[in-house]
Parts: sequence; C-alpha cells; structure tokens
Amino acid sequence: MKKIFFLTIFLSSITSLFSQQYYFPEALTEDQNTFDNKVSELAVSLSKDYAERDKKKFYTNLIDIQILSGRYAEALVSIDSLRIIAGQEYPEEANLMVAERYLYADAMRSKKTNFETAYTNSFKKLYDPLTEKAKLFLPRNFDIHEDELQRKIDKLLLKRVGKDSITKSNAIQLVSLCTSKKITKETKKMAFTILDREDEKRYIIEDSIAIKTKDNATVALQMAIKKGDITPRPTMLIFSIYPYESGVIDKIALKEAAYYGYNGVFASTRGKHFSPDDIEPFEHDATDAYEVIDWISKQPWSDGQVGMMGSSYRGFSQWAAAKKLHPALKTIVPQVAVGTGLDYPMENNVFMSYMIRWINFVTTNKFIDLENFLDTQQWSKVYRAWYASGKSFRALDSLHGKPNKIFQRWLDHPSYDDYWQNMVASKEDFAHIDIPVLTTTGYYDSDQVGALHYHREHIKRNKNANHYLLIGPYNHSGAAGRTAKKVRGLTVDSIAKLDMDVLAYQWFDYIFKGAEKPKILKDKVNYQVTGANIWKHKPTLRDMNDDTLVLYLDNVREGKDYKLTLQKPDSKEYIRQELDFMYRGDSIQKRNSIYAKEIQMHNQVSFVSEAFTKPFDINGAFLADLYAEINKKDVDIILEIFEMKADGSYLQLSNYLGRASYAKNPGKRQLLVPGKREFIPFSNSYFTSNRIEKGSKLVLLLGLHKSPSWQINYGTGKDVSDETIADGKIPLQVKWFSDSAIKIPISTVK
Repeated sequence: MKKIFFLTIFLSSITSLFSQQYYFPEALTEDQNTFDNKVSELAVSLSKDYAERDKKKFYTNLIDIQILSGRYAEALVSIDSLRIIAGQEYPEEANLMVAERYLYADAMRSKKTNFETAYTNSFKKLYDPLTEKAKLFLPRNFDIHEDELQRKIDKLLLKRVGKDSITKSNAIQLVSLCTSKKITKETKKMAFTILDREDEKRYIIEDSIAIKTKDNATVALQMAIKKGDITPRPTMLIFSIYPYESGVIDKIALKEAAYYGYNGVFASTRGKHFSPDDIEPFEHDATDAYEVIDWISKQPWSDGQVGMMGSSYRGFSQWAAAKKLHPALKTIVPQVAVGTGLDYPMENNVFMSYMIRWINFVTTNKFIDLENFLDTQQWSKVYRAWYASGKSFRALDSLHGKPNKIFQRWLDHPSYDDYWQNMVASKEDFAHIDIPVLTTTGYYDSDQVGALHYHREHIKRNKNANHYLLIGPYNHSGAAGRTAKKVRGLTVDSIAKLDMDVLAYQWFDYIFKGAEKPKILKDKVNYQVTGANIWKHKPTLRDMNDDTLVLYLDNVREGKDYKLTLQKPDSKEYIRQELDFMYRGDSIQKRNSIYAKEIQMHNQVSFVSEAFTKPFDINGAFLADLYAEINKKDVDIILEIFEMKADGSYLQLSNYLGRASYAKNPGKRQLLVPGKREFIPFSNSYFTSNRIEKGSKLVLLLGLHKSPSWQINYGTGKDVSDETIADGKIPLQVKWFSDSAIKIPISTVK
C-alpha cells in the first residue's frame, strides 16, 4: 500500500507539472513593450516553482528565467553550475557554455559604468583566458538571428490554451526564446565588433574571391591565412554546398586550419554564395574542384600542396575531386561521405522522402534555408500528407507547394546509372588514386553505405591503395565531429570517444609535416567492438573474421516468433505475408532505437535464434540469400537484425532496405515473375562490430516496406515514382521460403 501511495503522489506531481497553466492572453502581443513586460512577469512566476530532474536542462532554463526576471547575480551562479556539469565532458570548452548569457548578465550586474563599457570589460574577462582553439569557436555563440527567434516566438504563441493562457512547458520555451532575442538585440553587434577586431590581429581573411571555370561558371571562395607569417604552406580545402549567410561557421573552419598551421580555403559549389549560376547539387563538383585546387596551387601563400577534409556532402566532393586527380592534391579525409545514387537520394534504389527536404535546404537561396530544414514537424506533415493522398512519388514536390526540377531530374534515374556514377571516380579512376586517404564513418551513419563503397572500390581497383578506414559506434554527426556519449539510446563505449577534426589534422601533420601517424590508426582497418570497449586493427576487411554464421528462416513458430535456425529446412516450406497498400492508418511509424526494451515492427515477421552458449564478435555487414514468391513484379524489402540480450533488451546491429528488382544489379532493373520462386540476394547492409554476449539471441525482422518516409513500390513494374494507390488495389502476397539464409561474418572471442 505504501508503494501505491507514493506512486500516486509522484504521478500527481508529474501531471501537475505538465498541466499547470499561466495567464497570457492574446491581447498582450499587440504592443511590444506590454508583451516584454508580461514575459518578464511570466519569468518571475516560473522562478517560484521551477524544478527539473535533469540538472543540465534545469540550469539551462533557470538561467533564462533569472535573466528575464532581472536576477543577474543569480544567473551568473547558475551559469557557473552549468559550466561545471558541461566541463565533465569537454572541460576545455566549459567557458563557452551560454557565453552570450554570461556576458549580458555580468554587464547588467555592473552598476559603475555604462552598459557598453561594462559589456566590453566582461568580454575581455571571458575572452583573454581562453585557449587559442577555444577562441576559434566562441563566435558560434553569437551567430543568432533575431528574425528567426521572432518567428519561433510567433509560432509558439499559437499554442496557447483558449487564447488566454499558456502551459508551463510552453511558458519556459517562450522565456528562453525571449531571453535569446533580448540578448541578441542588445549585444550581437558589440560582440562581433570585438571578435572581428581580435581576428584582425591573428588572420588575413578574404571572403569574396571568385574564380571562373573553363565553362564560364563562377565558384565563390573564402580564404584565411595566419597573419605575420608569409611562409608558403600546405592548404586545407573544404568544398561545400553549405555556405552560411553570416559566414561565421565557414570562417571558423578556415581559422581552424590556420590555427593548425595550414592555409584555409572554403569553396562553395557553383550557384552558391555570390555565384550567379544555377544550383545543381553534385553535378559539377569534379571539374570545379580541380580548378579550385589548380588556383590554390598557384597562389604565393601556397607551397603547391593541398589536402581536403569535410563531412557528408563535403566528403562526397573529395571523391569527386579525386576523379580527375590534380597533382597538387596530396591527401583527402572524407568523413561520412555521401554515396550519390547509393545511400542518397536513394538507398539500394529506393528513393527517400527526405530528398525534397534537403533539396529545398540547399536550392531555395544562395546560402542554406536552415530554419525551414530544421522544422521537422512541418516536413513530417508533408510526408504524411503525401502518404495519405495516395498520389505518385513524383507529386511530392508539388504537394509541398514548390515544384522542383532537381527533384524530378533525380527521379528520372532510379538505376545506379551513368548519371550517378559520373559524379565520382569510375573503376578506372579509382585505379589511379595514389594519394593517402583517411575515411571515417559509423555503424549508425546514414551515409555509411557510400563511405564504405568508396573504400572498397579504392582497395579493389588499386592494389597499392594507401587507404585507412576508421569506423565505430557513431551516427552521421558523431563520425564527423565529436562523438556523443549516447546514440539513439545506446551508451557508447568510453574508448570510442574521439574528436574527428582533431584526428583529421593529426593526419594532415602526418602527411605534410612528417609527424607521427595518429596512434589509433594501427592498421588499414580500425574498428571499435561495441560492448567490448576495445579497438581492433586489421590490414583488410576480410581479415576481421574467421567464420560465418548462417541462419535459416524456419517456418516453425514459437509464440509470436518464427525460429532462426542453424539447420537448413526443407526448401518447400514457407511463411506467408500480405501487405495492404490501400491502408494508410499507419502514417506515424516509430523508428527503432539502437538500444531499447522493445522493438517496433511495421509489416514485418520476426525470427529468433536459440541463445548462444559462447560470446563472439560480429564484424562487418550481413548477406541475405532470400528465396521468395510474390504475386507482383517487384517488392521493396526491409531487414533488421538485433541482439536480444538475456535481460530482454534489444541492441540494433544492422539493417537493410532495398528493391528486389535491383538486388542482383543496382544499375539494371530485373523484374520478378509473378508466381515464380525467385532468388533475391542482398549484400549492401549496414556494417557493424559488436560483442554478442553469452546467453543472447539474434532477432531478424523481415518484411515488406511501406512508409511515408520512402517511395512506395506497388509492384506493377512501372517506374515506381509514377505509381499511385490505384496500382495497389490488389494486396501484395509473399511466400518467404525457409531455405532463405542470413550470413553473418563473425570472429571467435579468445
């Protein structure tokens, strides 16, 4: 009874926390002064009973509440508390936590001087003790736009209850936004005046360099070199489609290169920044990068050597530059490199809805439309509206309200054809890439397929390829920057924590300055075994394993699951599955966490192995030899593999999404014959390395793919982008034959 009583009290307090409302009528927004005063009063009300278990979140919100309440001395104490918490992970940058709030509160606390003088003094007190590297990143704290904050405020006010009150959680958000807006309005200009003055002491920066290409296009460049040292030196080049309008983020990258002893050049793809040309992602980067490198090599501050680094698109552009290798390009460090036509904008020939979001992000203007891109709720609504409409995938851009020629052009190339292949190195090109390469990617990196494709092709085509691979339990951002403590529910092994930019410059020092090779690169393939808290190092991917675990899809059921067995069943046995294309009540589909207490299934059947009696490591990507019979000409198939631990929790190991008609050749579609048993081999699943514990089981989810986030393949054999719900009146029926096998590369644990 005592437990029930305290549980009731706890639940009541939680309910009270989220249901509490504050008076904030619509009329208060009509006059700015009245609005500002009422938000300050709201902050005072919140300060009386604000509580939060998460200390980092608590102090972050409390600082804003205190500043808007005029309690500046208390805000400074809270900032110090937040810095202590933040310093546990990144002590060298603890002073950068909410720096703009610290400076504002410290200046407002001062009673002896005017605000501008007090602010300047506070800035000097914060800035001077910072390390030179920390000073590089300080401008990010002030790169905030008042108009964006106001749009967020306006959007939040629409969520008021009955137009006269606001919930506690929304009130906290409103106070935070209004605090940011107030500080930005009153201090941003002063902050950047000081920062620009400091930069002038250290760097020579040019941000409006234009070079003309041979086909008369314009590429916009920015450049930074260290002031006072005219010695020609190697240049670090980033070739990107992501220039920021403020230029702050781009300049940080350039100044970082100078900090490490290199020249820095940031090149925007044609059509971006001040280039007047059309924006056509991926299409011109190979030729344009060559000309940028050629220009760099001829500058008086260049010693004729260029290295490239960068992530995602900027990783792709390095492989584009390697297609026609300029003599000055001495090394590349592609981080989480996009594989055009392989993992973006389609994965194994299945186009993703995300592509229209990204295209708008980079083609709406000469810079990037970050605010629109980050509006996940808006884009989810667009995808679900398309899904519910049953219209063709080609209609997605029109449903969004902005027809887009790039979107339509990409849909015209559903095969991995010359259009995609010509963007990067060909088989012949890979054979001649004789410069050192360092690739980084992660087990949960959305562009892992592309990153590993480039690695495999280089090794395959050039027997002397000097190519190092580093891969670990990272997502897209983690394998390109600082690794996180957690990735979608998974606590990352402590030994896996790295800073990929630091690693990149260690690599550059190794190549250009004769420094020691980064210690973590002990062999050509370097991978972290999740769950074992160790790194392993092998000369090739093939050397990672000493055996293959083959598991078959038994049609024997135990409870809700089928058996995943070591014994090959009769090839005539099968499991039936059916998919209703007309049903759209599943528009909201939860994504599986990497580590979770339960797993989500969407049009899938589950297979579970026996518990393993010994631990072993899975290193690499699984293969699938599927035998199936369907009543249509094509199908999109999804597979997911999990470790089910002895305590019943799940760890996602790998997954695969692909189109059956492209399983044998991504460059040529081969339709299935309805009613015929077909062999469907899949080989492009996600790579992993994981220690499987004694007592664990493997779980396979196999199914038919239908989601708002991807094209829907109705199986008619027509171009999938042109199919509509009218093509799905007949349900898809599948027989999964029991001699289908999953082949998993493993190594014994000694």
